[in-house]
Amino acid sequence: MADFLITKADDLSNLIFIYGAFWFYLFLFFSNIAENLFPPYPGDTVILVGGYLASADKLSFFGVFLTSLFGCLTGAMILYFLGLKKGRKAFKKGKILNLSNLTKIERWFKKYGEEVILGSRFLTGIRSGVALGAGVGNVKIEKMVIYSSISIALWNGLLIFLAAIFHKNWQALYRFFVVYNRVVLILVIVISAVALFILVKKRLKNTQNTN
Repeated sequence: MADFLITKADDLSNLIFIYGAFWFYLFLFFSNIAENLFPPYPGDTVILVGGYLASADKLSFFGVFLTSLFGCLTGAMILYFLGLKKGRKAFKKGKILNLSNLTKIERWFKKYGEEVILGSRFLTGIRSGVALGAGVGNVKIEKMVIYSSISIALWNGLLIFLAAIFHKNWQALYRFFVVYNRVVLILVIVISAVALFILVKKRLKNTQNTN
């Protein structure tokens, strides 16, 4: 879908001229909600297209920025409340996850939560996990809203700004972000795998010492 949006950006420009900008703003808003709930969805690409169309005077930069910000924040808060209401219950039931694990998550988010939420929009592949984890970790709602909004504003603002600056070569910019997202995703997977390996090794060692 991302490639389709890129190749059809000029067609979207014509549709905006015929039907008005409202429908693209609506599409942008729900795209950024969907990007949080269904991570493969190319929400960033829609923002880039919005920035491109704004630089062509088809949309308002401020409108693209605000619409994408509120869309992303809405999606993140849906996941936050899902983690807060449903995720915590899974730990409290104690079948696979238990209260000990929940306490560790709460402690971790209390210690690193602000930094992680602030950087979450720049880390493709874990944005949704951070929002969900923040709910499970019982992060205060005002802290979640403030730090998520700052992170979203910085990232989305960067996308829109670069789309405007590289207006004539914005498809190359899109390809750059595709590579960037893949590199970040690979790093996240590698770091997670290493962390899991160390955790499992540590638990096995503790089990052997106990026996």
